[in-house]
Amino acid sequence: MNIDFTIRTAKPEDRSTLVTLMELLQDAECALHSNRSPGSEMGDAHLAYLEELVREQNGQIYVAQSEVDILGFIICFVEKLDDGDSHVVESERTYGYISDLYVVSSMRKRGVAAALMQASEQHFLSLNLAVVRVGSLCSNEPAAKFYQKVGYQPYEIVYEKRLNVK
Repeated sequence: MNIDFTIRTAKPEDRSTLVTLMELLQDAECALHSNRSPGSEMGDAHLAYLEELVREQNGQIYVAQSEVDILGFIICFVEKLDDGDSHVVESERTYGYISDLYVVSSMRKRGVAAALMQASEQHFLSLNLAVVRVGSLCSNEPAAKFYQKVGYQPYEIVYEKRLNVK
């Protein structure tokens, strides 16, 4: 089944829907890692934090909009390595970062996430950035497969060890 949707910049009146979707994203991550708080405990505050980063770091929040509903969202902004990070070539010390991407489960595998990614990429291209990065929990295999399908390759993996703190 084909679905018609458009990608647009989020509007203030979208905020309550975005909070709900952020909570759903967080709940999905709760199932992947024990350090995640339940969505209902963090959705509004985390979205506010990300909205501030978007304002301060030349970012955007895009939504996928059908005739009736918002189907998903993406949050992206510009990150810059410290001047001391000379191990990375200067032209790539400033890069686009996609912090959050979520599509409602019933609309997955229909091009919604790819269209949201493309909107973010276009935003970063308009800023003359050469690199875009996106993070994902290692156990989120569907996300890893999707990112590779739309042209992203693993860049850096962070390992962790849980210590028995008393």
